Amino acid sequence: MKKDTVLKFVEAINRQDLPCIIEMMSEDFYFIDTYGGKADKEQMKTGWQGYFDWFPDYHIEVEDYLENEKFAVIIGKAGASYLGDESRHWEFPVCWKVVVRESRIQLWQVFCDSKKQLDSMQ
Repeated sequence: MKKDTVLKFVEAINRQDLPCIIEMMSEDFYFIDTYGGKADKEQMKTGWQGYFDWFPDYHIEVEDYLENEKFAVIIGKAGASYLGDESRHWEFPVCWKVVVRESRIQLWQVFCDSKKQLDSMQ
């Protein structure tokens, strides 16, 4: 079942468990950000770490989960503080499209309005 894999990946992200995140990404993994930018598994090995460096308290809260035979959708919230500074905290609704293949994450696509997040970095 996709749900177990997807939720395990979310838990790894919430723990910032980079070895687990990398292990769970398929070899043909790709990430698509809210602006349509794409990164493959090799790029995301450093991409995840860079993101966690910026947002050391980053977390995902899953509110709803849907799936069909092709993909899953998570609806929830994401939040963090830029460089851990609570005065630069943000939280907003987010949706993720996730493709699971053979118990590994093949696609992690984010849909959100990241203005609050970007503003926190200024």
